[in-house]
Amino acid sequence: MFPFEVVYRDDTPAGRSLDDERLLALIRFREPAAPVEDPRSGAIPLPELGGTATAEVWLSAEPVRAGVTHGVSHAGNDAVLFLQCRLDEYASDALQPLTAMAYRRLFAAARALGYPHLLRVWNYFPAINRECGDLERYRAFCAGRHQALVAELAEFETHLPAACAIGGDEPGLRLYALASRTAGTQIENPRQTSAFRYPRQYGPRSPSFSRAVLKAWGERCHHLYISGTASIVGHASRHLDLMAQLDETLLNLQALLAQANRLTPEPLRPALLKIYCRPDLIDPTPLRQRIAEALGADPPMLFLRADICRRELLIEIEGLAIGPAP
Repeated sequence: MFPFEVVYRDDTPAGRSLDDERLLALIRFREPAAPVEDPRSGAIPLPELGGTATAEVWLSAEPVRAGVTHGVSHAGNDAVLFLQCRLDEYASDALQPLTAMAYRRLFAAARALGYPHLLRVWNYFPAINRECGDLERYRAFCAGRHQALVAELAEFETHLPAACAIGGDEPGLRLYALASRTAGTQIENPRQTSAFRYPRQYGPRSPSFSRAVLKAWGERCHHLYISGTASIVGHASRHLDLMAQLDETLLNLQALLAQANRLTPEPLRPALLKIYCRPDLIDPTPLRQRIAEALGADPPMLFLRADICRRELLIEIEGLAIGPAP
């Protein structure tokens, strides 16, 4: 049995989920009109494409315990812990130390509560491609994350969480994460250089994440947490056209699923996808159709306008695959 599920819901009625004792997290993609004083509530302000307003709802299979520890909001059940953290940048060049601090807080809270294994981390901050001094902000973020992960993980290259790092317009470093009492299995993509082994041309410290993490919740119950995946082969970006980048991204997703399926008794199928697009005011309908055709599935998809970690990249996809498919 899975310890939780994730669903997309219309934003307005989704607010009523805060009355549900099984709620792990309610993530809105806009700032609420009034502050919500609930450790399960979070906001990642990114414009949604397609004229809809969607919230991401994480529901536990049983009542949760919620609170704040080491400045990190959290809610958990007996198997998993959902964590949220927001820190404001106190100086224009503070992203690197701020990122290291945020990750150290995540680990401190997760371990204090008995969930020492980070499975998946989402990272959002503004002006991701802007140069600050002699370092792009994404590379400064990577340096801070690397600093914290090297300090916190005994076997760095084999226990990295899945992750994405996305740029927006609103201030503040915003993170949310999923942690568990037992570890998952790191999955890498044979079409791509592992991010933690990128050459130095991509920054003084490597982007420290796994391409995906496979988590068994029972003999036949598996989740695959898929990191932000883009049009990259080896370590190089490919294509200039949006649809060509999408096709390459889908090949990478298929390769990841194939790698994970080697370790599961039944094939994994995408259950939820989040698609970040750099172009503004784009119609997501042809993108949705191409994704469903390539993956042989039509899971719920959320399309958000966002900046990607490389200037030349126009689209990035992350999500959750499940086996067996419910």
